[in-house]
Parts: sequence; structure tokens; C-alpha cells
Amino acid sequence: MRQKLSSRLRLRQVEIVIAVAEQGSFLAASHQLGLSQPAVSKAVREIEAVLGQPVFDRMPRGVMINPFGRAVVERGRAMLSLVDRLGDDIGLIEQGLAGTLVIGALPTAASSVLPATLGRLRVSNPDLDIRLVQGRTVELMPQLESGKLDLIVGRLYEADTSKDVQRETIYHEPISMLARAGHPLFEEGEPDVAALRRYGLVLPSLEQRLGQEVDSVLAFSNLLPDRPTLRSTSISFIRELILASDVVTVLPRLMLAGDLIRGAVRMVPVPLMSVSRPAGIVSLRHRRRAASVLALIAALREHLHELRQTGLLD
Repeated sequence: MRQKLSSRLRLRQVEIVIAVAEQGSFLAASHQLGLSQPAVSKAVREIEAVLGQPVFDRMPRGVMINPFGRAVVERGRAMLSLVDRLGDDIGLIEQGLAGTLVIGALPTAASSVLPATLGRLRVSNPDLDIRLVQGRTVELMPQLESGKLDLIVGRLYEADTSKDVQRETIYHEPISMLARAGHPLFEEGEPDVAALRRYGLVLPSLEQRLGQEVDSVLAFSNLLPDRPTLRSTSISFIRELILASDVVTVLPRLMLAGDLIRGAVRMVPVPLMSVSRPAGIVSLRHRRRAASVLALIAALREHLHELRQTGLLD
């Protein structure tokens, strides 16, 4: 019965049955709906044929709804209400105020610019369902190309992709040496390899592209320690360790932007030789950007503007 109903039942038929039930006659329902009386009678006969039961008892004057008809009316009103809500949802999605936004986030962006950006977006678009998928470029790119992601935010690494993928630079991720506020290094002047050996370094794992970039920066800056360093794939672990001890780290400073702004972490004043690290968004050329995507990009730009005022993006 369910398959039969879903394949043959039409909303217009249900709407006509509801009108007849409310008006009490086919003639009055036809006037209300702007249809001919034969068209109304035909729609009722069709829905009765689908159900295999009469929905009205024919009376000398008009019709009277029966239990089968009441079931159609009750469920039908709920169905039409859902359709009306669907129309409202479509309008909100067009405005970027509802729907689902699925964001691919590279690790640095996930812990740096996106938390504040998404907080800002939630205020302006409270009914928008936001989902964050964190991963590496090689993991996120196939999901973008298959349509599972709306866009990717983070470091713009080159990757083997189709020509349909476009990259847009919005900001850069400068690498800095970071330590807790009050660290003895800030009283000693510019640190050298001996100082870093004394206090110790905690760095991203070399399994990560970020870890390889950080090591390159230290090597070019003649600051790469000659002894093993503590490494971790967890930025949360690195953050907690430098906040709780005299260990020093080297990271894209945006990853600890919140701690830097609050004064819990400071940049160690040492020049680091680093190449440009462009970051921004990756999207598909052919795919029209939904209003929710445009709202996310606007919120990201607003947050970056505030960060530039603090000097964290210089």
C-alpha cells in the first residue's frame, strides 16, 4: 500500500479532498479552488481509487466525510504544511540563512582562523547547519570534487586536481617562534641554538607537511637543533605543553592566535627565514557559490581584517 500511495498519490488530489471536506460539497470546493466541478469530482474519484476506499459519503445535499476521508485530511494537512515549510526553507537557503554548509578545513585553518570565523557566522546565520571536516589536502580534495564539500579553507598547497578546481589567496600563514608569556627567553635577547637546546623544542611531526615546513624554516635560519626534539601531530598537545613549561615551539602563529591576543603566548623576537605561505579557499569553478558560502567568506574576511589590526598577519 505504501509503494502504491507514494507512486500514485498527488498533493493536488489531497488539497482537493481537504477543500471538499471543509466546504461540504464538490460545487463549493470547485468555487474555492477555481476549478470546474467535474475536475473536483475526478480528483476525488482518483484518490478513492488509489486508496481503494471512498473518502466521502454522498448525501442528498452535498457530501459527508467518513473515517477514510478524515485520515486523508489529517495527514494531508500535515503534508501540505511540510511543503509550505519546504518553500520557506528554500527561500532561507537562497539568502544563506539556512541549509547545510560543509567546510573542508586544513589543520592550521581549523585551529586558527575558522573558530572565530564560524562563531561570527553563527551569529549572523543562526539557522545554518555548519559541518566541519578536517583533513589534509590529499584527503579533502576528492571530497570537494565529488560535491561532498562546499569549499576548503586553509593553506593553498598545490595538488593533482582537475582543471575545475580554483584556489583564491585571502591571507598568509607566517611561521613564528612562540613561547609562554613570562618565558626567560624574553629576558635574554635573541635566542640561538644553545638557548633552544637548553629550553627544548616541541614541533609538529615530520609526518605532517607542516612539520617539514617548520624544519625547513629552522634549517634556513640556522636554528635547527642538533639533538632530537619532542614532536606531536596534536596542536592541542603542543599548545598545552608550551603554556605549562619553558618549552618553545615554532608554528604558524595563527594557530595560537587566541593565546597571542589574550597575552598567554608571545612571539619570540627572532628572525626566521620563511617562504610565503598563501592560504585561502579552494572551490570548484563550475559550481555557483551559494549564499551560505558567500556569507562564510565574508565572515572570514572580517575576522582577518581584525587580525591584521593586531599585527598577527604582518
